[in-house]
Parts: sequence; C-alpha cells; structure tokens
Amino acid sequence: MSHTTRRALLISSASGLALLGAALAGLAAPATPPDRHQRRLDNRLELWGAFARKSQNLVARYTSTRSSPLLVEDLVGSGSLAFVAPATLVLRDDGATGSTTRIEPGAIAIVPNDPSLPQRAMPRRADAPALRWLADHLVASFAPGDGTALVADARVEVPGGSTPRLSLLPPRDSVARALIRSVTLTLDQVGGAVIRIEIAESDGGKYVLQISDHRQNVEAELVARVLD
Repeated sequence: MSHTTRRALLISSASGLALLGAALAGLAAPATPPDRHQRRLDNRLELWGAFARKSQNLVARYTSTRSSPLLVEDLVGSGSLAFVAPATLVLRDDGATGSTTRIEPGAIAIVPNDPSLPQRAMPRRADAPALRWLADHLVASFAPGDGTALVADARVEVPGGSTPRLSLLPPRDSVARALIRSVTLTLDQVGGAVIRIEIAESDGGKYVLQISDHRQNVEAELVARVLD
C-alpha cells in the first residue's frame, strides 16, 4: 500500500469516528425539557385567553365576601359587573346600602349607591401605588389580550391541583406589598372565564368575588345598566 493511500485511509477513518462521536453525543445529551412552571403558566394563560380575547364587553353577576381579623363576621353581598374594552371595569353592589367601584383609564372611584350618603375620598392613582397595582390587574383579568398585561409587574405563581388558578403577587420591592399580598384568579375549566377572584390583603383580610352568568359582547343598553 502506498504512503498516499495509507494517509487517505487514516483521514477517512478519523472523519468517520468524528461523525459517529457527534451522533452518540447527540443521543446522550437530549434537549433540555421546557421549564415546568413556564409550561403550566402558558397553559393557564392560553385557557384564560380563550375567553378574554373575545370580550369587547362583558356583563356578569357576582357575590362578594369580605373577611378580616377586625370583623366579627364576614360581610356578604352581591351585585353586577361590567367590563368594556379596553380598560373600564365597574362593580355595582345591589341595593342602596351598597357601593359602586369604577375603574377607568386614569381614575378609580368608590361611591355609595345612595347619593345622600357621604362619598369616600379616593387618592389619585399616582399617589396610591397599591391601589393602582390592584386596579390594573383587576382590569387586566377581563381585558382581551395575550396575557402580557395580566402578568406585568407581578410575580406569578400557578397553584397545583385540578382547578385552574393563577396567582399574581406584587414584586418583592413593590410598595404595593404593604397592602396586597396576592390576587388569585380561578378559571372555568372549559371556557376559561374568570369565575373567582380572591384578593388576599397583607393584614390578613380577604375579599372574594364569585362571578357567574358571564355574557360577552351584549347590547350597549345592558352594559349601560351597570355602568350608569
């Protein structure tokens, strides 16, 4: 065998070994599996978005429960909810003894349903970071989108279990933590509608909305009954 032929065989063998080594390395080192938390979060956002993306407006009913270490017993109420895209949310309690919470771009107000009662003074959004954080995430819970606004400026947890839930917490360095511990959304397992909102407060109090009878994209007059 000539020197040239022997050299060609050595080069060919080395190339073959290199290709075999690369193939074996590929088998030994599978691709990194996707992060479990991120996968679960993506699934929750996909379920939530299946309903929220269609809501140019929304009317629903709610029951509310306020619990607090300062209360002898829970305060229970009911009312109607209305959302109008892009960022108007109104919660109107039933009856004259209740109140109406109105969140609009640039403004937050809570007013008694009975106009003869004194109106509670509300701080400006710029001066109330905890209130602003809460209001923004309540609106984002119903607003159409891909979920970016919903999880913005928040630490996100995906509680385990068969019930699809999503917990939003203020960032660790946020002053909102002085008042708000978390906002947890419970989603309908099939349609993705928000059916429960639990607001956990830093002092141990809790405010829960159970939401039902969701009606999307209804006539303007039905929305106006809640808004006006």
